[in-house]
Amino acid sequence: MTTIQKYLTILFAVLVLNTVVAQEQTDRNVTIEREFQPVIQDAGKITTLPEVFQVNTTKERVDYSEIYQPLPFEKNIVTLSAEEVLHQRRKESNEAFIRLGAGNYWNTLGDIALPVIKNDKNRLDLLLKHTGTFGEKKHAFSQAKLGYNHYFNSYDLYAGLGFSHQYFNYYGNNFYGLNGDTLNLKTFSSTFPVSQPDYKEQNLERITRSAQTVKLDELANSPLFDMLWRYNAHVGIRSLPNATGKKYNAEMAFDVFRSDNGLQESILEMKYGFSNPLGENRFGMDFELSNLFYQETDTAKINFWDYYAVFSMNPYFLMERDNWFLRAGVKTAFSFIHGRPFNPTPDITAEWRVLPKVLSVYGGITGAFSLSTLSSIYEENPYVFSDLRVKDTYTPINTYLGFKLKPLHNLLLDAFIDYRYIVDQYFFENKAYFSSDVVGDSAALFTNRFNAVYSDAGLFRVGLRANYNFKNTVNIQLKGVYNAWNVKTQLHAWMKPKLEADVSADVRISRNLTATAQLFYEGERYAQLGSKTFKMDPKVDVNLGATYTFNRTLSAFAKLNNLLNSKYQQFYGYEVQGINFMLGGAVSF
Repeated sequence: MTTIQKYLTILFAVLVLNTVVAQEQTDRNVTIEREFQPVIQDAGKITTLPEVFQVNTTKERVDYSEIYQPLPFEKNIVTLSAEEVLHQRRKESNEAFIRLGAGNYWNTLGDIALPVIKNDKNRLDLLLKHTGTFGEKKHAFSQAKLGYNHYFNSYDLYAGLGFSHQYFNYYGNNFYGLNGDTLNLKTFSSTFPVSQPDYKEQNLERITRSAQTVKLDELANSPLFDMLWRYNAHVGIRSLPNATGKKYNAEMAFDVFRSDNGLQESILEMKYGFSNPLGENRFGMDFELSNLFYQETDTAKINFWDYYAVFSMNPYFLMERDNWFLRAGVKTAFSFIHGRPFNPTPDITAEWRVLPKVLSVYGGITGAFSLSTLSSIYEENPYVFSDLRVKDTYTPINTYLGFKLKPLHNLLLDAFIDYRYIVDQYFFENKAYFSSDVVGDSAALFTNRFNAVYSDAGLFRVGLRANYNFKNTVNIQLKGVYNAWNVKTQLHAWMKPKLEADVSADVRISRNLTATAQLFYEGERYAQLGSKTFKMDPKVDVNLGATYTFNRTLSAFAKLNNLLNSKYQQFYGYEVQGINFMLGGAVSF
């Protein structure tokens, strides 16, 4: 450990101890409720990749009656609508439940939530989750989480342990030649019974190793499956919302990610943040130190520094009033040993409630330095090449402006424009090989593993989200984003859509029966094989579902996914599962 790291670690420990000792106790009571997943609001969708849940993620509260900061416009679909969350609270469902489901293609689903300890001061909760498909296209994700909270008058001591396992097969197509024809590698390899030709990696952007040459039969006999293992432990202390005076949050976490076919990543992360009153306003600072370690049984396969560290700090000034707030600061990330050493970004955000609960205007000038960890990259695309280590991305500027409008008490609109400039934006492409031992199109091969190519890029986005609720009976939500990429050194933003949209609706037909419908759409996308561009079909996915509640204890559900039997591809060569269904039920207690 370097001298800088030692000092930072000691500083972190002193700051944490100081906040615990110096914390003032108050007599104000506070009620903390942890939100559990509803018994059956969504039976799971396995036509795409199973969702990988972060172990220490906290669920954001949804309140339909208020206007908050910008609504999320991420690619992932919001499972619960605001109306559904309110329904759940009103019914006061039991927090412990078991949910099981099964369908064609050996699709499976299982959830168990159990509050082991629940009293005024302590919470200990166990959550087990599984979703998977075991047909020709295999992909399963299982997770266990144990979370503990001890509540003091004005602060919360929390800790948790987590484990997850992801299993999948490389069922995607391999390609060859300029026309991108599909190829069975094993059949092709068998045409060289005496001497296998050599193939060399192409378009390789690595930091520590040069391009490798492999035999054709090695490519043909690459592992057909992979398993990903994630482990997490964290402990922290934070101020509760009712705290006055100094507020703080301190956390230490240790995460391990391992691929059976690739590298192991270990991350030791320490965070500390505080804010102090400054007249009517507040001044605060956030610190974060991430230590990243990499291991591989075969040390020759490591294509990256086996260790590096990133330290970030974010001083800010906060002004909050009844109908507006302004946060002004700067964020700075320092990357030690590897990468850009200095990564400053602005941190300015503001919101003005022009007409409280009717119209709000928000905007900001921010930026980000994002760690591309193995865990996050495999979460985005599990089919990446086994030793791929993606560069970190730096967004020096991100400006946005939007408004939220409630023209009716049951209608919420959120529209925004957003522009960001990104350094080292990564895009996925099928990993390429070339052989001088083979004549013709077969000299160029493109496998069903993915490599990363990079380019500085500008991204302009326009988005809209609308939510309509009619008497807690009909709830309709629409989200749409238009993405305009300006990629400096690539022809396209590979496999990134221009248009993303989803429409979801749920209708409470009777007191016991609820029906749901969802439409997902992603428009024009492009992939590349070598120097040739291939247009990918849009993603169109329609899903229907129904839930029937017999009583407070027992309920049942049915889901019909990919109703149109769409043949779109998640990644080039990987066609999704066709029409599929799932039936199941849940018991709460």
